[in-house]
Amino acid sequence: MTITTNGFSTYAQIGRKEDVSDLITNISPSETPCFSMIPKFKAINTLYQWQTEALDAPAANAQLEGDDVVPATTTPTTMLNNQTQISYKSLAVTETASAVSAYGRGSEYDHQVIKRGKELKTDIEFSILKNVAKAAGSSASARVTAGLGAYITNVSNGAASAGTGADVVVAASSTALTYTMLSTAQQAAYEDGGSPTVMVLPPALKTTFSNLSLGSDSTTAEVRYTLSGKGSGAVAVGTVEQWLSDFGTVDVMPNRQMARSGDAFLGACIYLIDKSKWRLGMLQNIEVQELAKTGLSDRAVIRAQYVLEVSAPNAHAAVVGVV
Repeated sequence: MTITTNGFSTYAQIGRKEDVSDLITNISPSETPCFSMIPKFKAINTLYQWQTEALDAPAANAQLEGDDVVPATTTPTTMLNNQTQISYKSLAVTETASAVSAYGRGSEYDHQVIKRGKELKTDIEFSILKNVAKAAGSSASARVTAGLGAYITNVSNGAASAGTGADVVVAASSTALTYTMLSTAQQAAYEDGGSPTVMVLPPALKTTFSNLSLGSDSTTAEVRYTLSGKGSGAVAVGTVEQWLSDFGTVDVMPNRQMARSGDAFLGACIYLIDKSKWRLGMLQNIEVQELAKTGLSDRAVIRAQYVLEVSAPNAHAAVVGVV
């Protein structure tokens, strides 16, 4: 087999048009389930405070007829607080980069703004969940909002925080996840008055949870099949989306950002969250701000300032240091 004599082929051709897809593929997870789920409110200061109190435990209460009542001691409320945190993503695009035509986007500047905005939301998701204490900051160090871990007082396989945001949970040695751990943590939150209805966990632990043993020969997601009609294929069920615990139904919510962050604590942590007992205060909403122009570039910053409120720390629970 030989090429035609003097046949002009593409190997010598000059000026061919490029064949480039007009789509940009980016499968990096950008969903932020906790940031989307958590109620928002308007914060008005960099130090945000809230109060908690508790009822006395039930006790025998039989009194004398005609008793001369001595008023009981009144216990004041407890003031908790957290610091706001500034997070931002910045960008600069040259005027030339904006002027040229590029595949997959109309405007390079707009494309970068959208991309950095998604990244900022995942950073906030990480800040909400992380196990880090609050920091007031200074002119030389940034303020830090304490994450959920710094308010957890009900813990399985570890030492709980004090629930003030000033210290963190300390996980015990890594161990295999069990139903007993989950039930113990859930029960502790329930007895304290909480009602956790969402389980937030990294993908690897979602698989572990689905495969937990219920007995000697079955698992949480015992594989089974159904035939919906003649000619239909079988469906194998190997996942769990809800946990009907002794203390209520819990939605199971895998969180990709817990794994993507690379944070060792979050990679081995399962949170049991009472959705009514946490909020996110926004001192400054997520906004795009154009920066002063310097040279032949357009610059911008996408920023937010926020604070986590865990209104009742003992309404939540966590299982930590598990695989």
